Amino acid sequence: MKIKILANHKYIDEIQTIAQIFFPHTGFCYADEKTDHIIISKIEGGKVYCDVIINNKSYGHYSLKLNDQPFYLNEKRLVMLVLFYILKNELTTYTPWGALTGVRPTKMVREWLENGQNDAQVITILKNVFYVKEDRAQLAIDVAHSENRVAARIPGDYIGIYVSIPFCPSRCIYCSFNTESKPLSIEMQELYIKTLVKECSRLPQKNISSIYIGGGTPTALCDHLLEELLDALPNINGEFTVEAGRPDTITRSNLALMRKRGVNRISINCQTLNNSTLEKIGRKHTVHDFYRAFEMAREEGFDCINTDIIAGLPNEGPKDMERTMEGLVSLSPENITIHTLAVKRASKLNEHRIVKKLDYPIPQVFDIEAQLKIAHNMCLDRGMEPYYLYRQKNMAALFENTGYSVPGKECIYNIGMMSEIQTVLGVGAGAVSKYIEGTKITRNFNPKNLELYIKNMERRTIT
Repeated sequence: MKIKILANHKYIDEIQTIAQIFFPHTGFCYADEKTDHIIISKIEGGKVYCDVIINNKSYGHYSLKLNDQPFYLNEKRLVMLVLFYILKNELTTYTPWGALTGVRPTKMVREWLENGQNDAQVITILKNVFYVKEDRAQLAIDVAHSENRVAARIPGDYIGIYVSIPFCPSRCIYCSFNTESKPLSIEMQELYIKTLVKECSRLPQKNISSIYIGGGTPTALCDHLLEELLDALPNINGEFTVEAGRPDTITRSNLALMRKRGVNRISINCQTLNNSTLEKIGRKHTVHDFYRAFEMAREEGFDCINTDIIAGLPNEGPKDMERTMEGLVSLSPENITIHTLAVKRASKLNEHRIVKKLDYPIPQVFDIEAQLKIAHNMCLDRGMEPYYLYRQKNMAALFENTGYSVPGKECIYNIGMMSEIQTVLGVGAGAVSKYIEGTKITRNFNPKNLELYIKNMERRTIT
């Protein structure tokens, strides 16, 4: 199916985003291409108009005035809302976040709170204007308050640093990250780290609130390369995280090395405590491997450990989530991040969806919602609070990813980066630097391809 978009304004991407809520995996075309599916969106005469025609049938017409709107409804948001209002009345798609499509819904909520709205007023706006479900509106409020509390601990002139290690021992079926899952030669690993060390030499040496080494799986590096990388980074008194995401890459020696070099927070990610699911999604570890890695990390002195799990994994239901959460809670991690499965375009999971294979059936929307509710309630029951939240394209059932933390153990880097309240410098292949100057945000992207990144850095060194 292709939908033609006819518009006299610049908000084409926003029109596509709203349409994809109701028509997932849809293609779009413009101008002279022929199709029976058309969205007409116009701004004229002081109004925003929208018409939708699907299979030559009119889905209706809607308009909103541009002037005399509340402060939270700008021109772009009105363009999105008029389309959303038409489609929500014609289709039965379950949309827990309503017309909110951005990666950071809590950023907008924080702006409203700063503008003088109270919690009840914000929830009313979310529910009545944007059609956000009440439980999601309350979650957004809770996270916004947590973000504000943690943000107050970040000095105004301090930055975050992100380091990309795009290597993994295998590729998960849902993954489309910039990773090399095939075994790389030690020569390529050494060349990458050598290049990365050169880029790190340009980093500032002070006013750094956090360093986050992610990927990929940084602990997939052999010890001497991991040591070279850690030695190249600035010495800081703040938060220093390494994404040790795969339990099968965690060893006594690399844990001891990280602690010696100042790393004080790690992620050990199980995704599920169900061995059959781990095998199906392409993980090369078992539940026992996860428990063993977690225990070793505690023994090596790590007192802030995050673990990720995913709601909506193939063949899993609420009982599986309950079993996984019971296992995690028994370990008392300081952070738990609850992801919703996202079907990325470049993933194996999406390939199977396109050819309609049923090897990896994704749970239905209300099963996923039940899984998220179980995880949420069990985190709250052990005294954890939701402290950051973000969304991605193509998420199963249009839900969200939420980080929970024991109070005082929140990840500073996550808040600084996701809330866009501080500059974050990115180094390595695929890393993004984000410069914050007041309300202005400027991004600089490193090449994702390893060879291109290395060549690019060589040219910068020569010049």
